[in-house]
Amino acid sequence: MSYSSLGTVAVTAKREMALAAKNRGIIVSVALMLILVLGLIGLGMFFDNRDAEVTPDEVAVVDVAPESFTGTGVDAVTVADRAAAEEAVLSGDVEAAVLPADDGWELLVDGTASLSVSSAVNQAVTAVAMNDTLAAFGVDPAEFAETLPAATVTETDLSDDGSLSEGDLATLTVAFVAVLLSLSMIIFFAANIGSRVTEEKSSRVVELVLAAVRPLDFLAGKILGNALFGLLASFLLIGIGAAALAASGLVEGISFDWTALPLVLLAFIIGMIFFGSLYAAAGAMVQRTEDLQTTQGPVMILLLAVIYVAAFSFSLLDATWVQVVAWIPPISGAMAPLQYAAGNMTLWEALASLGIYALVTFGALWLVARIYRAAILNNGAKMTWRQAVTAKTA
Repeated sequence: MSYSSLGTVAVTAKREMALAAKNRGIIVSVALMLILVLGLIGLGMFFDNRDAEVTPDEVAVVDVAPESFTGTGVDAVTVADRAAAEEAVLSGDVEAAVLPADDGWELLVDGTASLSVSSAVNQAVTAVAMNDTLAAFGVDPAEFAETLPAATVTETDLSDDGSLSEGDLATLTVAFVAVLLSLSMIIFFAANIGSRVTEEKSSRVVELVLAAVRPLDFLAGKILGNALFGLLASFLLIGIGAAALAASGLVEGISFDWTALPLVLLAFIIGMIFFGSLYAAAGAMVQRTEDLQTTQGPVMILLLAVIYVAAFSFSLLDATWVQVVAWIPPISGAMAPLQYAAGNMTLWEALASLGIYALVTFGALWLVARIYRAAILNNGAKMTWRQAVTAKTA
């Protein structure tokens, strides 16, 4: 039976997916991320429902037209006399009561009036006093109000030439959360490749495997299997999150540009292959899991730099330097979808940016293949990145 590279890759990928599905650390991490996503949506629903349940304060009025409180944010309820007003206040049916007094108006409260009620009452009694004064001079208050010039003040922000619409802001927010989730998944699954390579090397299992298969086919299967499992987990997280968000009613009436999410998933696939291959190289350079941290350090720093830029440039997407780094791999894997969601990149520009990232990833794969061949069967002292890159391969 002839050797099949595709068969080796497929079998190795299936094995890696099965092992990842049994990895308690990965499963717990994904479950915690899912709980976090659903928790954030639930928190949003809580505050949204709390705001919806807020009703205007009510005040009782005696010998005052309820219409005087229109536009004040307080509802007025007419009662017969002072005794009825006092009873309504003390029973908690209303926040306060307003009635005429010898020297103006009297506000009845049980304790201290809230700022909103005090402000509304002052506004209402001022309007009543003005209308009474106009009537005393024979002026119709309604006609007087019609003749007043417009006094509305409109604020214009000169520091910005425009702002995102509600739909654009929602699209950007969803894309931002999806990017952070995908980067977290890369941390879990790409790092798992490195630890798996080291475990197989330290147990000498890899020597038996490589006696039957080609090293690069075995490496490709490991990267592919973890990438596919990570992609499925990302689909699960984003899919459940999107369904929960739609069911929550928080985005009702808001139009999304869902094109940003496929861009995030495309960036995840490229990033998973890029960082997964680097982690595999880091794992091949050491004999023991305890030494893995030293070779994984540069890869982790690079990945954290991507996360840092994505997290802290969310409010600076219009800045020139942020738009520039959206073209620089691997940072472009996080920033291109965000710049597209913000409207600073067209779809084709975002795809071009990710295309550059893909080309760099192919270069990284060539370098990792060289390192893997040189380091995977090395049973001596751990290798540095420089030694691994310059080592001669068979």
